[in-house]
Amino acid sequence: MSALIKILRRDILRAARSGGSWAYGLVFMAIFLSLSAIAMDGEMNALRGLGVPLIWLAVTFASLMSVERVFADDLADGTTGQLWLSGVSYMTQAVSGIISFGVIYALPLILTAPLWSLLFDLDSVAVWGLLLGLILALPGLAAYTALAGALTGARGKGGFLAIVISAPLLIPLLIIGVAASKAYAAQGWAAVEFRALIGFSLLALALSIPASAAALATNTDR
Repeated sequence: MSALIKILRRDILRAARSGGSWAYGLVFMAIFLSLSAIAMDGEMNALRGLGVPLIWLAVTFASLMSVERVFADDLADGTTGQLWLSGVSYMTQAVSGIISFGVIYALPLILTAPLWSLLFDLDSVAVWGLLLGLILALPGLAAYTALAGALTGARGKGGFLAIVISAPLLIPLLIIGVAASKAYAAQGWAAVEFRALIGFSLLALALSIPASAAALATNTDR
């Protein structure tokens, strides 16, 4: 546990000293949503109807923008192998990578969702449903993105390949997440879609943690 906390602290400090590279996803999200609103010519009915799925898409795409930052640096400079030699298992490193990605890159995107809801004139109920759905999907989103980072990190620049790997995994999470956010207006947090979303997120963690650990071991020849 102490090793996990130390790695998380290191990752947060590294992101804080990176000159704002952690915010690239926020910039992409702003551009994507602004252009989407412009493309609909400010038609409020269309904006309200498409606001929730567009924000979900923006969060997902913006998360993929940061996939190269999950494990690439540690794999490139040999830190992954050194941590293993010092007794930090690949499983622990995989968990720390998932948590770090969720906190540093994905969580800021989710926290800005209420702000972007103003662009689409969403009411408070829709905003709460959107925010709840995104928070419940956060573990799955971080897990699948980190898995793609572990598989492609040794290549240094695996952006397109990472998207190809993670897209089929993220699409079901995205579909059920949008459905859950919309179901909140009628059934609240007790909607069955939210339970399904929790299940998808837990499944993502169960699959991605050992798979990411195996990918890290392979990429360090262990």
